[in-house]
Amino acid sequence: MEHPTTDLLGNPLSADDRELLDLYARLKRLSARADLPPVVTANCKQALVMLWNACNDLALLGEEPGCD
Repeated sequence: MEHPTTDLLGNPLSADDRELLDLYARLKRLSARADLPPVVTANCKQALVMLWNACNDLALLGEEPGCD
């Protein structure tokens, strides 16, 4: 996931914004892995959704997390 330089409203991203987006991307990759135990995958997906809430509320991304 390539990170934008501005939020959805056109404001420049802060260092904290970029860190949140990086964490989101890392969790998204981790939750998509098929080689992890089911409990790990489930918890990664749960954490992904919680982080997505923060990123969405801050207008950092507009996508759905895409995990069940």
